[in-house]
Amino acid sequence: MDTSEPGSAAEDEEEKVPDVRPRTRSNPEGAEDRAPSGPGSVGSRGEAPGNRGEAPGNRSEGEGEAASAGHSPPGQPGTAWHGPGSHGQHGEVTVRTPRVNCPEKVIICLDLAEEMAVPKLESFNGCRSNALTVAQKMIEMFVRTKHKIDKSHEFALVVVNNDATWLSGFTSDPREVCSCLYDLDTVVCQSFNLDGLFNLIQQKVELPVTDNVQTIPPPFVVRTILVFGRPRCQPHFCGGEHVKKLLQCPYFFFDVVYIHNGVDEKEDESSWKDMFGFFGSLDTKGTNYKYEVALAGPALELHNCMAKLLAHPLQRPCQSHAHYGLLDGGDSPEGEAAS
Repeated sequence: MDTSEPGSAAEDEEEKVPDVRPRTRSNPEGAEDRAPSGPGSVGSRGEAPGNRGEAPGNRSEGEGEAASAGHSPPGQPGTAWHGPGSHGQHGEVTVRTPRVNCPEKVIICLDLAEEMAVPKLESFNGCRSNALTVAQKMIEMFVRTKHKIDKSHEFALVVVNNDATWLSGFTSDPREVCSCLYDLDTVVCQSFNLDGLFNLIQQKVELPVTDNVQTIPPPFVVRTILVFGRPRCQPHFCGGEHVKKLLQCPYFFFDVVYIHNGVDEKEDESSWKDMFGFFGSLDTKGTNYKYEVALAGPALELHNCMAKLLAHPLQRPCQSHAHYGLLDGGDSPEGEAAS
């Protein structure tokens, strides 16, 4: 006589819950592991988080990385990414914003110091070009490519010498930005007022505010891309409370392309590394991208750096996790290349 209980077979099936794939860059939402919603899963959100009967991948659509933070116990942080720490110290930062493709307001800051006019970069045809000419071309390619990706993106142009000057206001027309890009001359600069640049940004754009940073996508994000080419000039930076508030805002990003002559002139090696470390210390959230390019190298390196900045700042990983090789072992992590 069969003495097994009628419900034992069903309980055995419930215990055999398949393993859910971890969320990675190729599977950020666990989308392949989601089970289709059916009548039996309507009340699954009311079950305890540790219940084995809870369907895998049962999260709100579009929450991205923030969904794990919303499921954390009260008082504990959400999913932590290993962000690039300043001066080689790698700490953990918590990214709490939804990974969505919202419009960007991109502020491109171009340095006009006299160092940008020195013809040292090797062009495609073997001739020597100056950093300003190469930067102008790569900025135009960046603006036009971003516009093709999403025509809602807006761009503004700021030129930097001793002070920062707002040259072109926000526009979604690449032609307006490019029309102001080429009629520029370098000047002798004695200082770089970084505080003034941040103050100018705060005057020109108001950062968005949402009711819930973890789950509600912002209407837009603000990203500043600084193309800087002074190896010996230490920026004037006091870092007041309003500047700290700007840098800590989850919807503000400060990317840097630093052009230096450290490889060509060995005596300047320590100075440009200190400068690059300073830019790294501004990244309190671990979400900014920073690149350094030597003047003695090929101009292609500058174009590669600008191409890597095409990714949306809410959707890209932290720089130490970024890989650009098509094959395994084809490229090193960005953190190793920038350290």
